[in-house]
Order: sequence, then structure tokens, then C-alpha cells
Amino acid sequence: MTIHRFPGVEVRSIERELVVDGQPVALGARAFDLLLALIDGGERLLAKSELLDRVWPGLVVEENNLQVQISTLRKALGPHAIATVPGRGYRLALAPIDAPPVKIASATPPAVPPQLDAVVGVRSNLPAHTAPLFGREADVLAVEELLHRHPLVTIAGAGGMGKTRLAQGVATRVGERFPDGAWWIELAALGASDLVGPAVARVLGVHIGGERSLRDGIVTVLKPQHALLVLDNCEHVLDEVATLVDAICAGAPHVRLLVTSQEPLKTSEEHVYRLGSLAVPSKGGPVRADDFGALELFIARARAVLPRFEADARALPAIAEICSRLDGIPLAIELAVARLPLLGLEGLRLRLDERFKVLTGGSRMLLRRHQTLRATLEWSHNLLAPHEQAVLRRLGVFAGSFTLDSAQAVAHDAAIDEWAVLESLGALVDKSLVLAEGGHAPRYRLLETTRAYALERLGDAGETATTLRRHALALATLLRRYEDDVKRWRPIPEDRAALAAEVDSLRAAMTWAQEEDATLLLELAAHSSNVWIYAGLNVEGMNRCAAARECLRPETPLPVQALFWLTSGRLGIVTGRKDCFEAAGRAIELYRKIGDESRLYDALATRASVGAERLEVEAAGAAIAEGEGLDGAPRPPRQRATFMWAKARWLRAAGRLDDALAAVLQQAAIYREDRFELGEAIALGANVAAYEIQLGRAEEAEVRARAALATVDRLGANAMSGHIRHTLMLALALQGRSEEALEQGRLALPLLTAEGDEMRLLEGLALVAAQQGRFRDAACVIGFGDATHQFRNLPGAVTRRHRERVDALLRDALPAADAAACRSRGAALSEADIMEVALGDAAGGA
Repeated sequence: MTIHRFPGVEVRSIERELVVDGQPVALGARAFDLLLALIDGGERLLAKSELLDRVWPGLVVEENNLQVQISTLRKALGPHAIATVPGRGYRLALAPIDAPPVKIASATPPAVPPQLDAVVGVRSNLPAHTAPLFGREADVLAVEELLHRHPLVTIAGAGGMGKTRLAQGVATRVGERFPDGAWWIELAALGASDLVGPAVARVLGVHIGGERSLRDGIVTVLKPQHALLVLDNCEHVLDEVATLVDAICAGAPHVRLLVTSQEPLKTSEEHVYRLGSLAVPSKGGPVRADDFGALELFIARARAVLPRFEADARALPAIAEICSRLDGIPLAIELAVARLPLLGLEGLRLRLDERFKVLTGGSRMLLRRHQTLRATLEWSHNLLAPHEQAVLRRLGVFAGSFTLDSAQAVAHDAAIDEWAVLESLGALVDKSLVLAEGGHAPRYRLLETTRAYALERLGDAGETATTLRRHALALATLLRRYEDDVKRWRPIPEDRAALAAEVDSLRAAMTWAQEEDATLLLELAAHSSNVWIYAGLNVEGMNRCAAARECLRPETPLPVQALFWLTSGRLGIVTGRKDCFEAAGRAIELYRKIGDESRLYDALATRASVGAERLEVEAAGAAIAEGEGLDGAPRPPRQRATFMWAKARWLRAAGRLDDALAAVLQQAAIYREDRFELGEAIALGANVAAYEIQLGRAEEAEVRARAALATVDRLGANAMSGHIRHTLMLALALQGRSEEALEQGRLALPLLTAEGDEMRLLEGLALVAAQQGRFRDAACVIGFGDATHQFRNLPGAVTRRHRERVDALLRDALPAADAAACRSRGAALSEADIMEVALGDAAGGA
């Protein structure tokens, strides 16, 4: 026989030509010889050795040469055209056509309707074995449930997210429920929409004549069937697939359709399941491989290429970082693991900034566009309209999430107005290149890998400098909106969340402005205080403002200078840092000159608070007196409450504890009247409770602190709970409950560290150490505190009460010489080292 015919396929052996769906397909000589050998084998399984002898006669070649040619044939004929029996060999899974093709002239069913298995002789072309799915258990169940309830389900998601594997997993689980079969139809290789129908007909095993009746013919074949059809990789032939599935849903009511695509079909019957990334650990959170699908996938693939790979306690943090930086994208993780034998774990981690060069080791069994990370993104990018490509690359300047207004401000130009940006953004969300994060005011973001690709495209277009400037200007505009008195002193929870979400973009904008635009840098820094505070990153904010000081010039507008200094002081309001104290003083001078009493009031409160922490009692008292003497309009409640808190800190430093307690109770009452539940909780749990401890009421303080923590947790504001947990730790320590106190200290540490106030934990941790019998640790902490003036022994302060108890325990437990040696050792330790000693994570003995 010179011509071999299969559904949709002709093999002309004499001419050595392959025709698929009427189109010639180029094959190399070895691939064509292999195809003829498989055809000659018929249904017989051909051993690898037999095929090697047939295709490479008289030559000794590696077995992977055979695998390469098999892969080539599958790309040409379809992924299921050649069956593999692991360890044994291959056979052709296409059924030859010996009879004339079935012609269907209309949608009227023939007397004996062709069955789905009439040609292929089986009721499924799904692979017998599918790769295990990691971290997708919930996704499988969700898609299975949707498929049970609806005729058409689309799994939509970005390229490389694992849509195909999820569809395979679902189809394998539910396939047996369909008496007329479960059929996989791969569309990735189709070069045009008019090939969709022939591809579906070929898989169904029925050749239907007449191009005009092809769609109707498919529906006719399927009408009496209870079958599952999986249409994989549809995004490039979306319109034709949508038309076909609409027809199937209307004419074949017992057929279920499962579709994978980067964007939905948008048909009437469609139910969309958005597939996200695999779970990765949060930054600083616990790392357990079993809890995160991304880590499970990484480790499983790593052991496949390196059988002795160990995911031990030392390796897990690096694995977690790699998976997080790759956004938990399964394809990216698999490409990364392929580089492990060459780079090693640490080498891979260090080279992720070059991800498009590193992640190129895809399996030959993958689609060509999935063999490198860049190819995957280029496939998606090439499906976009030109204006959508422009918007995507410009959105790459956003380091974190962003608002619609910011996107429009950054991405528009003379050719693409703000409304066109809105339409393009919607299209990019549909196509899974931009993620939409819900809420009454949605935010958007790019996966880090997509962002890296977008920034490359931005550079190729020569738009980097212009777009970065637009981004910084847009962010400055956004931050200014939150600086009026209404936004400053009556922020709703959504405002706080929105500002905290801008922290990544603020970092990026300030880093750019540091090199490119000093004026804009000062503007950003001046308006940044609430971003850092709401994100719980006061220390980073202080450091970035400190770096921006060199940009101040005499010609810098006074309002910008004044707000810059106020922000610099406000970020360190609980730290007692000298530079923050001085910054507040400069802000006071400038606001007096400008005549802005509202901001002057804030600057005075800031100087009083920092001054009290530094024991600058006279300066703090002068600031409070000036603030109380200002003649201005009635202050917003929360502004008055902040001033009252600063006054309480000054009263405490002055030794007037009862007056200080009355002041913070008044602060809490102001918040209560203003219905600011979070502020009231912090005032009661951190401030009132702290002064109650100093007055000997540890049990009452514990009750207040626990109630405040419950409120903060309910409001989802855990980043604000550091001082409450510190107060609870002190109350528990004074009651002798050292284990509970130590636990609260550990929970408070990262929160207070972000505020630059973690050293205040030492006063309570010294007592905890002594109560637990870690006397040398306690003496070390005392030595450090005395040397660095962390323990100031304010009149009636917490430090004195705890210090007296520690000293009493040490006198009874350690000889004087030993205690002195430990104190000397503690005085020489760093802050990081002394914290480890205080927590019991390092030995403090002499």
C-alpha cells in the first residue's frame, strides 16, 4: 500500500509525504522512517530495540534519539497518536480507514448513528497513567463538581499554570462515568481556526465529508451520546471553539465539555474556573513541604533528577524562596528543577534574577512553547492586540498591586487614552496576564515572572524612563489624596489596607527617584508615613527618609520640607531615636513659619512622644504645653487622641503615673466616641494595660490585653498588635507565668522589630529568663540593658518593677563574680545576639 489513511491523516510512503487535516506537514527522514515502521507494525507493540534497528540500521545510537523522533511525531499527529508501554516500546494508536468516509448531508441523524468508538475500538483516548498532581486536590474537586452541574466548564489561567494537567486529572477521575467515552482533543498545534472542526472529528473517529456540514455533523454524532470532551489549549482558536461548543451544548444535551484556555470562551453555558498558582509559604512564615503544593512539586521533581536530593531543614528555606519568586507557577518550578544538576540549589536561587536565561531546560515532551519560560510568555504576548501589549509592558513598573486609577495614569499616552487602558486591562485580566484581587475597590497585579517579561518588553520599546517617571508621579498623586484632614484622621479600614498595599510600589518609586529626581523623591518620602505605618514597616521608612535627607535644598518648598521632617519624626515616634527627636523639632520650626497649626499640633505631639522615650522630660513638657495652648479650630477626634497619648508618655516620664493612666483612658474614650474600634483596642491593650502594670495591677492588665488582641484579630490588623503582646508578656511575667510570657515575647518580636522598637522586650525577657532558671542569660540581658541605656529606671516604670525582681532572683542564684562576668559579656553583645540570649536561643553564660 502506498497511501495509508487514518482519521484526518494521510501518509504517502512513496512520495514520503505526511498530510494532516489537508495540510502537508514536514518531517525529517528519521521521523518518517519511524512512522512507516509503526504503521507496518499495525496494532502490535514494537520494542525499542526493533525500532532502533529499523530506523538506524547498522548504527549504534542512544535511546533518547528514538524519544526525540517519537516526540516529533506526536507534535505532528497529536499527543495520543502513539501509545507508550513504559519499559517495553511503542505502537500506533491511530485506526486505519479501510472503508469510504461517512458523509453527513444534514443535521438529521442517520438510521444507525456512528458511535464514538466505531473506529478506534475503545471508549477513551485518555492516557492510562497521568502524572501526580501536587497541591491541586481542592482544584480537582471544584472542577469535578462544576462539571457535574454544568455542560461546559473552562479552566482558565496563565500559561504554565498547570491547566492541562488539572484537566487530565479531572478527566481521569470522571471518565468512567461516561458510557460513550472520554476524549482528549489537543488544539495547541493548530495553525488556524478552521482546523478545529477537523481536529475534533479526527479524535472522535468519524470522517465527515463536506466543510459546510462539519459542525452539524459533529453535533449529529454526539447528540445521542453520554460523553466527555476535553478541548485543550484553546486560546489561539477561541472564536471557533466557542462557536463549536455552543452548538454541542445546544444539540447534544448529554455531552460534557471541559476546556482549558488562557481566557474564557464567554459563551452562554460556560462556567469558568480560574486556576491560580500553587501555594507557597508567606515571607517569614513556617516552612513545611507538606503544606505547600509548590514545595511538594519542587521536591518530587528534584528527586527525579537527583535521587539523593534531600529537602532538609537547611534546604527548605531556599526551596521556599525559589518557589515564591517563581510565583508558584508549576511550569517555572519544573524548568527550575531541570537546572538543579548543573547549578545546585544555592546556585539556582542566586540566579533567579536571570530567570529567562536560566529556565530553558524544558522536557522534550512539553509543548514547544512550554520548553522555556520566555517561550511561554511570548506565546501569550503574541495573542494580544498591539494596544494590549503596550498596556501590559507599562504595567510592569508596578512592583506590587495597583489601582485602576494608577494603571490609567501610567499606561495611557497619546494613542491609548484612559478608557482604552481600562478596556485593555479588562482584556489582560480575561487572558490571565493580570490578576484581579477582589474588594469594593479592586486591585490588580502581575505575577513576578510576567512582570519581569513586561519590563523586558518595556525596555525593547524604549519606554522605560518615561514609564518609571509616570509611575512615581502617579504614586505621589495618590499619596497626596490621603493627606487632607479627613483622610488623615478619619481613615476607614479600606484606606489603611489600600495604603499598606502600596508599599512595594513606594519602594520601587523611591529607589528610582533616588537616582533620577531628587524633588520627586522628597515628595514621595514626605507623603509616605502612613504607607510604612500601616504596613508595619516603620524602620524601613525611617531608613529611606534618612537616605533622602541629602536631597533637601534651600529652594525645596517649605511645605515639602516640613512634611518630610514630620514624617521622619513620626515614623520613630515610639523609638526614642535622636534623629527622630531632632526631625520633629525641625518640623515644629517650619510649621510655625508656615502658620499651619494643624500640622504644628502633630509635630508637637511627635516631639513630646519621642522626647519622653529619651527622658528629655523638659523638652517633651514644653511641646505638650505649646500644643495645648494653640488657638485653632476644633481638632479631629483621632488627632486629639494621638496628642493625649503623647501627653501620657510625658507624664509617665515625669513620674506622674496616675495622671498618665487618666490620659490614656481619655485617649481610649475619644476613640470610642469616634467609633474607631481598632484605635480603642490598641489604647486599652497597649497603653492603659501598661500603666496598670506599673501601678501593680498585672491581672487587670492581662484581661485588657487579651480582649484587645481578640478585637485586633477579628479586625484583621495583626500587624498592629506588637505593643499589645508586649504588654501581655509583662503582665504574665509579673504573675510568674514565664512560659506563656515567653510565647508572647516571641510573637511580639517581628512586629516590634518592624517598628524599630524590639529592644523594649528585653525588660520582661530578663525576668522570664530568671524565672526559668536561666540566670546567666538574665544577667547578660541586664548587662546589655545597662550598657546601652535600654533600662532607664523611670520613676515607677515597668523597668524598675521588673528589674527589682530580676536582681532579687540573681542575688539568690549566682555568686556576685559570676553575675558580674555575665553582665560584662552581655554588655559586649550585639542587639541580635542579646535577643537570642533573652529568648533562650543562645547561651548567655560567661
